[in-house]
Amino acid sequence: MIRTRHVIAIGLAMAPAVAAFAQAKDEGKDKQVDVSKPAGTEAANISTVGDWFKFNTNVTGFKESGKSDSQPATAARSSCFRVSGEFLDPSDPKKQIMRGTFEVGRAPHAGIWPPYGCGEPKVGDVDPKINSAVSYDVPKDLVMNGVDRTRYGWTYGILVAPIKYYVKPREFSAGASVGPYLGYRVYERNGASNVIAVSVGAATATVKTVDSSGNSSSSNTTGLSVAVAYLANIKETFNIGVLAGTDLFSKSQNIETSNKLWLGISFGYNIQ
Repeated sequence: MIRTRHVIAIGLAMAPAVAAFAQAKDEGKDKQVDVSKPAGTEAANISTVGDWFKFNTNVTGFKESGKSDSQPATAARSSCFRVSGEFLDPSDPKKQIMRGTFEVGRAPHAGIWPPYGCGEPKVGDVDPKINSAVSYDVPKDLVMNGVDRTRYGWTYGILVAPIKYYVKPREFSAGASVGPYLGYRVYERNGASNVIAVSVGAATATVKTVDSSGNSSSSNTTGLSVAVAYLANIKETFNIGVLAGTDLFSKSQNIETSNKLWLGISFGYNIQ
């Protein structure tokens, strides 16, 4: 299930884009810009399994796995909790529990992706102390909504390029590309998130042909679109995407924009 949003999609410059739409209409093209979605729409209710949470304050509420009657432990500011699983709270099936471990180091995630600078989870003389060699359980809602934390991890969803600007031959296109994306959440703190993503999906183009009598006709064809994107979300209501990609079509179709770099930008606002 995908969260729907109402979106204003904006090309790199509005005046040339409007002119492109008018020209497309005059030529009888039936392309339309789908402005019902932002550049990136994350899948709803995506799991936290495999994600990292770096805490910006001390957080109390961690219990050693399998010992629900133990006293809650406090994780220190700058400690990093990696989620290994989710399950329903035995005492309240409407709630979920995260299970995971604390990892320490400058770059515990293979040194490529954040988080960086994960500190010791122990808090001074506070007992019980967090042990990085032990698995802990914590209420999911506490980590997601109840504390100041930064989230990192893989995500996925749908990527849309409503309007494209082809660097060569310097023209706008209203032919949208739509496809699934795989991205990494490089930063998500309460109220804002940033994702770097790659996508492979469908692209459309119009092919013109002329028969032996000199009559011309147009038809739509489908190709492959490959793109990278930077997606930002602010307060779960405003979405911006900056995209760069290329469309690949058969050489026999002689499509001018095939294998040419395009750029796109999209703004979305959730009014639901």
